[in-house]
Amino acid sequence: MPWNILEQLWKRAVEPKNADLDQTNWNNEIKTLYQLGISMEDTLQFLFFEKPDFETFKIWVNSRKRNSAPEIENLTENVLSEQDLEFWNQNGYVIIKNAISKEDCEETQKAIWEYLKMDPNNKESWYERHADQKGLMLNFSDHETLNRNRFSPRVKKAYEQLYKTTKIYKTIDKVSFNPPETANFNFLGSPLHWDMSLKKPLTFGLQGLLYLTDCGPDDGAFHCVPGFHNQIDEWLDKVAPHENPRTKALQTLKAKPIVGDAGDFIIWHQALPHCATPNKGEKPRMVQYLTYLPDDYNATGEWI
Repeated sequence: MPWNILEQLWKRAVEPKNADLDQTNWNNEIKTLYQLGISMEDTLQFLFFEKPDFETFKIWVNSRKRNSAPEIENLTENVLSEQDLEFWNQNGYVIIKNAISKEDCEETQKAIWEYLKMDPNNKESWYERHADQKGLMLNFSDHETLNRNRFSPRVKKAYEQLYKTTKIYKTIDKVSFNPPETANFNFLGSPLHWDMSLKKPLTFGLQGLLYLTDCGPDDGAFHCVPGFHNQIDEWLDKVAPHENPRTKALQTLKAKPIVGDAGDFIIWHQALPHCATPNKGEKPRMVQYLTYLPDDYNATGEWI
């Protein structure tokens, strides 16, 4: 167990005066959590709110860690075809059809319903907010079905092809629950945005989500601005000093829906502005976020 790394994370949250706050260590600390199968968000909430001593933190880690076995099967055949890669180069996103079985999607839906204590057949229950809901996001990451989905060999292989390396690791992320809008319930999601700093040079990275439910254009579909990864550097150069690029994106860029069926996986270039959208359908949209990062990924630096 890499306790020396986790001790630095513990100090960062509980004893910052005694901690090495060098941001370059942050990536390694979070990577260590992911390798243990533990969510960063769960860990930081425990540290900040409980302020445990280090021995108590060690007990908590041991109780939450998940065996990384079975290791993800390494596929020898490529998942993304030459046509897929050409589409990726042009559009900055790609869809892996049937990355997860319909049965696993249904099991994951069931786990989310149970965690939320909601009844899929009782629409009124869909709007009774759970303490772990924040907007569309539900801080729910530790369940056997979620873990099984993370071990999809097809998802891993697609990420390897796009990163052009096998030296990658999976993150431990949450899910999203987006019920249909009603007269009394408005969409709670974020507008068009990036989950990265816009300070140049931009960091290359990928993001991904799994549709757990069928998702047409009006069902709260994921939206992005296709091809913007090929334009962003020039676009940023044209942003005036008095303009905020994030605000300008909202005012000038138009996103399109990326539809899919339950079990389809979308990977997108993090330079694409993206968002979820209001659900005008009949049933809640459910999504699991599942991202791989390269071993040398470094997200430190100034946030713009």
